[in-house]
Amino acid sequence: MKFNPKITLTQDGANVDLTDFDVKTEVRDKARSYWEEHSTKNKSKNKPVETLEVEDEENESTDDELLDDFKVKLQSAIANMSPAKFEQFSRALLTKMGVEFTNKGVQVSNDGGIDGYGYHVDADDFRTTRVVIQCKRFNSNPVSEPDINQFLGAMNKYQADYGVFITNSRFTNKAREAAREGTPITLIDGNDLIRLVIKYELYITPVTTYVLDGFYTED
Repeated sequence: MKFNPKITLTQDGANVDLTDFDVKTEVRDKARSYWEEHSTKNKSKNKPVETLEVEDEENESTDDELLDDFKVKLQSAIANMSPAKFEQFSRALLTKMGVEFTNKGVQVSNDGGIDGYGYHVDADDFRTTRVVIQCKRFNSNPVSEPDINQFLGAMNKYQADYGVFITNSRFTNKAREAAREGTPITLIDGNDLIRLVIKYELYITPVTTYVLDGFYTED
């Protein structure tokens, strides 16, 4: 096999006097300078990637802040509803969740401690699963045990299969205990309302935002 070298000496190499050659000065120091220079260049190439990662984290933080701000505004808007509008809002939410209200069921509002009744249409095709609802819009007071007991009495009167008690406030511990006795009652408090409004997109408009991928900023 014929060896055909492609490495040639530079003019600096040809001029080196090997009898007076200092390895440390001529090789090591120059090599160190070379690698330090190229190491700096490599680090500078990586900086855009690091910046993009920071930008992604900042975008996530901004999204969380916007969502928190939206939740506060939604909570305030619900708290400022009139009792009648809160009932309408609650029925609209349950309609999204599969409850179908009849005109008669809506007209019984404020009659015997309930704010309407309907049928869970997803449960069967014969509209035999009757749902009774009660709505309480409070600015500060929680829903207490007597409120639940009154609702239980109304549920028995209308022969409900189960009930839904909705409030923008909260339930006391005794109220929650009372709801676990007798006919099943689903409790929806203020935090649940916010979550369900977002889930079912009730009277809200989702907004889509776009951010640039790294392709646009990478070299």
